[in-house]
Amino acid sequence: MTDIELTIPRSTVSLFLPLMQKGVVIAARTGCSIRQFICGQLGISDAYLDQRVQTLFLNARPVDDVDAAVLEDGATLALSAAMPGLLGATMRKGGHYAAFRMGISLSANTPPANAPGSGRVTLKLFNMVAREVGPGLLEKGVGVNGSDLNRIAGNHPEAMPQVACTRVDGKRPADPAKSVFLSLEGRPVHLTVRIAGPAPMSNETG
Repeated sequence: MTDIELTIPRSTVSLFLPLMQKGVVIAARTGCSIRQFICGQLGISDAYLDQRVQTLFLNARPVDDVDAAVLEDGATLALSAAMPGLLGATMRKGGHYAAFRMGISLSANTPPANAPGSGRVTLKLFNMVAREVGPGLLEKGVGVNGSDLNRIAGNHPEAMPQVACTRVDGKRPADPAKSVFLSLEGRPVHLTVRIAGPAPMSNETG
């Protein structure tokens, strides 16, 4: 895996948020509840999880109880704020319409297949959750596919001069970020983003 460090102005953070929708890989202590992972490991507040995060999917199955659902190595967890319409109301955790999806909801009584330990979780963030939580995750470092970075460069060539690639595997690269991204096509990347500029007003994620 190639280790990449970028420095970007805060005005360009939104260009990298599609990585969150695609899914980023995070090293995690597995065999714990979703709440323990989100609040204890990612540093997101309980209030944010309970109030802002309204829809959760664990391995494509809706979750109602974040304290009972267990996160295992290799799991995919998706988080979203409230979604519109009847579908959004049906998928909302603990909502009035949750009974309509009983056949696909994650059972709180499903025992973990593996003992607690270290592993990797693919985390997907959508809408307001991506905008509010995503930048902090990028600063901590996440696993992505180099092809997705190359796609960002191709879709936003006008912004690439503002993106500085400061480290590649611990060394300062001679090439600009766009050229570095091109060289990463199809390769696994551990991406850390340093965001320059004042942070927005607190959204109580932490």
